[in-house]
Amino acid sequence: MSTAAMSTPDGARSFRERAKGGWRRLRDWRARQWNAVRPGPEARRGAVWGTLAAAAACVVIAGRSLHTGFGYAFDFAFATVCAALIVPLTALLVALLLTIARKLPRMATGLMAGSCTVVMLVWGPPELGAIMAIAVGLAEGFLGAAIATFVAGRFAQAALSKKILTSLLCGLAVAANAFGVWLLASDGSMENIASWKPPAASMPAQLAASNPAENGPYRVKTLFYGAGTDIRRPEYGTGVAIRTRTVDASDFFKEFKGWKRWARLRYWGFGADKLPLNARVWYPEGPGPFPLALIVHGNHDMARFSDPGYAYLGELLASRGFILASVDENFLNSGLFHDPPKQQAVRGWMLLEHLKLWREWNQAAGSPFHGRVDLQRIALMGHSRGGEAAATAAAFNRMQYYPEDANIRFDYGFAIQAVVAIAPADGQYKPAGQHRWIEDVSYLTLQGAHDADVSSFMGSRQWEHVRYTRPGPWFRAEIYAYRANHGQFNTVWGHTDADEPLSWLLNLKPLMPGEDQRRISRTYIAAFLEATLKDRREYIPMFQDWRVARAWLPGTLFVNRYRDARYMPVASFDEDADITTATARGGRLAGQNLSIWREGRIPWRRGDRDYNGVFLGWNRVAGAPAPQYQITLPEGAAAQWRLGAESTVELSLAALDEDAPPPGQKKDDPDKKPDKSKKKERESPDFTIELLGSDGGRATAPASRFAAIPPPLREKFTKLGPLESQAYEKDWEPVFQTVRATLAAFQSAGAKPFDPTKLSAVRLKFDRTASSVICLSGVGFGR
Repeated sequence: MSTAAMSTPDGARSFRERAKGGWRRLRDWRARQWNAVRPGPEARRGAVWGTLAAAAACVVIAGRSLHTGFGYAFDFAFATVCAALIVPLTALLVALLLTIARKLPRMATGLMAGSCTVVMLVWGPPELGAIMAIAVGLAEGFLGAAIATFVAGRFAQAALSKKILTSLLCGLAVAANAFGVWLLASDGSMENIASWKPPAASMPAQLAASNPAENGPYRVKTLFYGAGTDIRRPEYGTGVAIRTRTVDASDFFKEFKGWKRWARLRYWGFGADKLPLNARVWYPEGPGPFPLALIVHGNHDMARFSDPGYAYLGELLASRGFILASVDENFLNSGLFHDPPKQQAVRGWMLLEHLKLWREWNQAAGSPFHGRVDLQRIALMGHSRGGEAAATAAAFNRMQYYPEDANIRFDYGFAIQAVVAIAPADGQYKPAGQHRWIEDVSYLTLQGAHDADVSSFMGSRQWEHVRYTRPGPWFRAEIYAYRANHGQFNTVWGHTDADEPLSWLLNLKPLMPGEDQRRISRTYIAAFLEATLKDRREYIPMFQDWRVARAWLPGTLFVNRYRDARYMPVASFDEDADITTATARGGRLAGQNLSIWREGRIPWRRGDRDYNGVFLGWNRVAGAPAPQYQITLPEGAAAQWRLGAESTVELSLAALDEDAPPPGQKKDDPDKKPDKSKKKERESPDFTIELLGSDGGRATAPASRFAAIPPPLREKFTKLGPLESQAYEKDWEPVFQTVRATLAAFQSAGAKPFDPTKLSAVRLKFDRTASSVICLSGVGFGR
């Protein structure tokens, strides 16, 4: 064997020994450094006290925001007892786990984990609560450990590296606390706020009518009616002006049992078998008869009574000759750590039970309202879940049985003429699992774009489920107000759309003042009731185009949609899967040179509306023909529908926050460079509307002549981006604007004059905005 071969094992052994020696030196150095900076027992105690202080602060927050209704003393005691149980129990559990693992100090780690558990529970949703628990636990733990090291850890004698590390961690913890306080205390930012405004040159004339938000000539009187046995509110106690019966809703609440039923009975003093018919009433002084309107609040903490929050509407409407009753349904609201089951149907049913009282009082001699109520002119109104309840009541009013249980009989048949839904919920109750259709009533829905509670325009879906079975004066309208939220329509709910501490994370800076927001509801609700219950038709133009009422409204952006009982649909895009067929039998749809042309579900911020629209996108290339979309009427439709100069063509459309690819390029083409301007504010889409006659006549007009079509309006609901995308997904959603134009308003564009009675097709020619994506939810004709 050669000498080189014999020396190889010795060389390998020498390398291993050098490597082991190097590793030992590195380990010894790490040990020396750790011993120099290792926190002592005082740091552990400080970290525990820091996280315990955070838990104590959360106990205070919980005591302020629980609102069980049993008083602050009970709320604070309850929060304290819960924390006093959670912290040691979690500490014992963690100590047990660490005893098994034998890695970390058992009780100190357990107490910190217990404190973080309290923080997590106070901050609500698990996704947010866990993040807040980790953030607060780290910040307060490091701060407490650093302070304890400074005070009791012989900091002056500590190694330089320990001094540096302790000071650095203390600075970071102080900075984290300062940032947290600033974040929670600030109002937020104006990020995403649209700067677009309707062009001044195209503004229509102000409506020539009196301001409906101004008080009328009647002196206003008030009273309370109810069971007279309320143990929580004196106004519904023995001093009620009219004592009423209770109603038995136990058949609706068959599944409501156990501790939840017991707790609610204990708090209110009554169960589902004896629900009171309570309300506060504003009414005009005089013989009448006056139209009647009921309004009901939505879901809020049941111990923070919601029914007083519409006094501003009561005072206004009563002065203008309406009776308004704000109905108490606080006992159906969330509270005591639960939400009653199936209460959405009961909310609507109770409104009809209230109407039965009014019918009896109107007929009873000696009643304060004998002969003073016009029961042929009734409106139901509601806010949030109350808005859905008003629509449910209008549906139940025409039914003989409760859809889920025919043992519950209905016998109402009131002359409900109008329904108002303020930021309503929708879909929380579906009769027999179906969308709720209401018939032969006028419907108004209001929605704030910055509504952080009902963040999608749910009332717009109910708007689509209003139908007219015969000719009548009814119409449906929706008003979408930028920079308005959910709570400010009710003066009790305040300017935030969540309870503390979650409200501290909401972006409140974009919101308009509460008085301005209530000016919207005052103006539109009063005008709506004047038009529908008093036949004041001069107010209808403000529902067709909000701009004619701009002098009465705050200076924000609005989007509005309108349709009345005379509307004749040509295309609603729900009839079948063929994108070339129209809703009107025999009608045809066609597109040319479009980048996007498809039909499908109309999206919301999260999910979709559960009905279809057509999506059209274009990106014009120089020299190429203008993209277009044509709706061809069935043969002879103009004569059959009696179209003429006073007929209107009506489009319901929304701009989308999407890019249209150039012709021939797919939207998801991987070779396409990303558009860095994606988050820049988009243009307001505009296009030419062409009317084509069967005799060759043609007339045109720009869409912007008849309506201001806003670009997609973006919102930022919270102060934190990750929370925003988790809770709301998108910062915009399609909101539909009506473009409504009389046929006489179009200018003939050919040698042959256009004759409206010979209209055969409507063409949308996308020649005015270079690139855009829109959604059409309906095309039709009115008058």
